Amino acid sequence: MDSWRFEYGPTEIVLTVVLSVAIFVYYSYTASLIFGKAGVKPWQGWVPFLNTWRLFQLGGLQGWWIFVGLIPIVGHLTYLILYYVAQYRVARAFGKGGAFVLLAILLSPVWFGVLAWDRSVWRPTHEVLVPAGAYRS
Repeated sequence: MDSWRFEYGPTEIVLTVVLSVAIFVYYSYTASLIFGKAGVKPWQGWVPFLNTWRLFQLGGLQGWWIFVGLIPIVGHLTYLILYYVAQYRVARAFGKGGAFVLLAILLSPVWFGVLAWDRSVWRPTHEVLVPAGAYRS
């Protein structure tokens, strides 16, 4: 039984924390840039769960759908499908083609980076469900 026991030293713990913080900062920063381009207050990209909630709303889905992911197996799959639908609609609103969603599925960090740093303009053709108070004044 001892052969299955994992022991992490300080180096592994520090590397895990540093990598986790770097991933959080990258996704939050790019989400805040995307939100800013869409007219939403950029600080919302830095708040865990709220950033996904807003991404769903920008994609025309109700934000509460993120809670479906708490249901084991079926909920996880449903959440992923809805997340990709939201990413597809957000990408379309920025003028990206339908195949751009493949980038979201296969290389999500690149998808966020492209939308954050390119010169695309927010022009949604679907109903955006972000409440009025979330927009910049």
